[in-house]
Amino acid sequence: MRIENDSAVSPVIGVMLMLVVTIVIAAVVSGFAGGLAGETGKAPQASIECTADLVRHQLTFEHKGGDAFTLRDVKVILASEDAKTTLTTADVGTNAVAFEELGAADNMIATGDKFVLKGADPPGWTEGITFGSMTLVKNTMIKWTIVDKATDRMIASGSIALV
Repeated sequence: MRIENDSAVSPVIGVMLMLVVTIVIAAVVSGFAGGLAGETGKAPQASIECTADLVRHQLTFEHKGGDAFTLRDVKVILASEDAKTTLTTADVGTNAVAFEELGAADNMIATGDKFVLKGADPPGWTEGITFGSMTLVKNTMIKWTIVDKATDRMIASGSIALV
C-alpha cells in the first residue's frame, strides 16, 4: 500500500527562501557598512596644555595642535580627589568669573590660541581657585577634560598638579 503526501514543501521553494534570506542579510550588512544607518557627529581632536595660576585664580589652556573649536561648543570638566564640576560659557557670572579666549575675540580656538577659565578666590585662602562649590588649592592634583557638547565626546584631556 502506497501513501502519498502532498503537504511537503518543494525543494525549489526551500532554496528560493534561503536565497531571499541571504540577499536581505547582505543588503542590511551593506547598508551599515556604507553608512546608511547614519553617523553620529565627529568631535574635534586637539592637543591642549593646561597651566594654573593660583594667585590670579585661573586655569589657562593653550591649543598646541589639531582641530579648531569654539568655546560655546565645549564644556570643561574638572575633577579632583573628591569633587567634580562641569563648566561652560553659560556659567560665567555664577560658577566662573570668565571663560574666554585670550587675545583675539572670535571665540575660535585654533593652534596657538589660548583661553582662560577664571574662578573666584577661595574663602580663607590667598592662593587657589573656586568654581561654584569646587575649590582647588595648592598640592591638589586635578584632571581636566574638554568635551564637545554636540557629540559629548572628548576633545582633549590631561591632569595638572597645583603648586
